[in-house]
Amino acid sequence: MKKSLTEGTDLLKLNETSYDIGLANCTEAAIYNGTLNAAIGLIEHMLMKRDSLLAIILTGGDAKVIAEQLPFKTIIDINLVLKGLAVLSYKSVR
Repeated sequence: MKKSLTEGTDLLKLNETSYDIGLANCTEAAIYNGTLNAAIGLIEHMLMKRDSLLAIILTGGDAKVIAEQLPFKTIIDINLVLKGLAVLSYKSVR
């Protein structure tokens, strides 16, 4: 989301800095908080539609930051995609 926002606007630069979560006092912090809260809101919204709580597995660079903001237990597996590729490559060799 941050990359899409900065690529679609001439004056905004992609910034990988983490900021305090809450009201922003600069554009970079606003982008950080806005994209983080959009991801959190999507996850919470989708889970509200479920009858029971499912296991939530987060992966990727911001998994820990997002997990800290969610009101339920999550599993963080940064290497989930690589593990899946390893399983697929093992099966294709056999």
